[in-house]
Amino acid sequence: MRSLSRLACVSLLLLCLPAAVLAQTAGSITGTVRDSSGAVLPKAQVTVSDTSKGFSRTIPTNSDGEYLVAGLGAGTYDVTVTAGGFKKYEAKGVVLDVAQKARVDVAMEIGEASIAVTVEGTSVAQVETQSSDLAGTVSGKEISQLQLNGRNFTQLVTLVPGVSNQTGQDEGQVGIDANVSYSINGGRVEYNNWELDGGDNMDNGSNSTLNVYPSLDAIAEFKVLTSNYGAQYGRSGSGTVEVETKSGTNSFHGTAYEFVRNEKFNASNYFDDPAAPKPGYKKNDFGYSLGGPVFIPGHYNTNKQKTFFFWSQEWRRDRVARLFNQAVPYSAERTGDFNDVCPNPNPNPGADPFADCPRDPSTGNFYPGNLVPFNPADPNVQALLSLIPLATAGQDIPGRAHFNGTVGTPVDWREELIRVDHNLTNNNRVTFRYIHDSWKKTTDVPLWTNAGSFPTSRTDFKGPGLAMLARMSSTLSPTLLNEFVFSYTTDHIVLNNVGIWKRPANTTFGDLFGGNGGGILPGINITGGNAYGGGFGQDVGYIPNGPYNSNPTYTYRDNISKIVGKHNLAFGAYFVAAQKNEFGGELSAGSIPGYLTFDPSNTKYTRNGFADLLLGNISSFGQQDKHVKYYNRYKILEPYFQDDWHVSNHLTLNLGLRISLFGTYRDRLRQAFNFDPAKYDFNRGTNVDSSGV
Repeated sequence: MRSLSRLACVSLLLLCLPAAVLAQTAGSITGTVRDSSGAVLPKAQVTVSDTSKGFSRTIPTNSDGEYLVAGLGAGTYDVTVTAGGFKKYEAKGVVLDVAQKARVDVAMEIGEASIAVTVEGTSVAQVETQSSDLAGTVSGKEISQLQLNGRNFTQLVTLVPGVSNQTGQDEGQVGIDANVSYSINGGRVEYNNWELDGGDNMDNGSNSTLNVYPSLDAIAEFKVLTSNYGAQYGRSGSGTVEVETKSGTNSFHGTAYEFVRNEKFNASNYFDDPAAPKPGYKKNDFGYSLGGPVFIPGHYNTNKQKTFFFWSQEWRRDRVARLFNQAVPYSAERTGDFNDVCPNPNPNPGADPFADCPRDPSTGNFYPGNLVPFNPADPNVQALLSLIPLATAGQDIPGRAHFNGTVGTPVDWREELIRVDHNLTNNNRVTFRYIHDSWKKTTDVPLWTNAGSFPTSRTDFKGPGLAMLARMSSTLSPTLLNEFVFSYTTDHIVLNNVGIWKRPANTTFGDLFGGNGGGILPGINITGGNAYGGGFGQDVGYIPNGPYNSNPTYTYRDNISKIVGKHNLAFGAYFVAAQKNEFGGELSAGSIPGYLTFDPSNTKYTRNGFADLLLGNISSFGQQDKHVKYYNRYKILEPYFQDDWHVSNHLTLNLGLRISLFGTYRDRLRQAFNFDPAKYDFNRGTNVDSSGV
């Protein structure tokens, strides 16, 4: 029971157990074997097999007639039971969903063992009687056949009752553009846990996206646990999503596909000029998959029951144009002539037509001839003007000039996945899975900065992701199973400036801390101004022109499952060591290059933000002294114990205990900081003149 998961008083007891956690996606088949009178049959031989994957496991029932076959992947299994003096029982095609605890009770009939009683497995274990969790499974058929705008598997979690979409995306994305903000039973969106083949897949730190997004054609199925799930699931306080990738079988299967969207297929916008070409809109999503046995005729795996592979690749090419419609200064204003706003012939309704007319700060009057006396040869002014585009032809209108245009935002994504399953022996099976995402995008404006109104400067954004997993399942005895899982996952962010961002060599911008702002132009912010649509800005900001973020996460799981009488026991532990290596984003005052604000409400200057830019009248300037990269670390250890007690034919109790031991979230170099009021010395603090000066 999760409410008991933090009872530290028993932590030492569980820490003494073997390091353990069954792969979270693994399921089990359990049941009781009885004769026709209802008496239990000990030592009956139960065989669970999947010949397509070379899997077969035989165990005897115990003294209570109970059996348990754990560590099973999602798939279709045959269950066969034999006992002396009884007909052979066969359940063909028992469907086991990901992480399902299926119960197959067997009633044996007296007769010759050569006579078989066969039932359809699809009619067996359809009602969940072994677990009290509230969950829903999204099947492979639903994944492959439901039409998804964006082809992101996470969109399908809303098929499960209690899940609501909070992503704000009508079209699913992949890479860094994607997010997994789904509320499960009203829980917070960042409190969900997403796992892939039993390994972590969350972007730790943000908890809002995944490190990799497997192709739809590479996913067998996934399960969404919404409430009341067992002690083997932990870490997060809301829902858990368990995804299982496809594995190969003893026959070859594959797919090939392409999905196309194009502006030629789109209807025209009602407000567009019908004679004008449609904005560019091209999306191509294509790929293939192949799975089957690994064999060399006459030499290796000739019966195709030992080694299997599954491989998939997918590419996306998006070329979607963004439309800009931003107010900019009239062309004459760039030469110091502000007659277009003195008065403005096209003021906003009810606005003062002279509101944007610059005034001489020394007199408070309008400049003679409305000509602002600035130095057009000033390299600083010209450098800042380069961030502001000219008005578009036909839109250079006095008092309401606009920059109209479309800019492409190319997105390229490629993913490859390889999975290998190998039967070492009948009792030992290993799995290796590797996924690599390559994601690249050129943004339309600077990324994650203080201001971005124009495409004059942009960000080249690369976000590769990786997820690897190794898993070994070992049957140590007919009643004892161990499964060990190791996973490693990470994503990276690499950011580079594109367009206009370098400081020309002849500029003389001042810096609070020296260093020439890293050679990057300072950001600008022009607040207010009816003629400028309320203001605009452009800030290249903190972009490091290189690696920005990485978050490697190492996860270790190892589970032991054991049947004792009527008790199906599982116990073990989960351990994770995670990192978040990332530059700080202290942007409010300005990053390394600095951030200039020109405010028309500042009555000490011209009362026109653009005129202040030409004259160098800065209302405020902020700058960060250095790029600080934080190397955050944390560790989690969660031992657990689960007992599914089959009290009677009509009652099963799910009893569990999980202890969550969260290590301190810390910066390895101890650079992190916060404000502690208790440490503040009022005698050394800054004093403010009560007059406001």
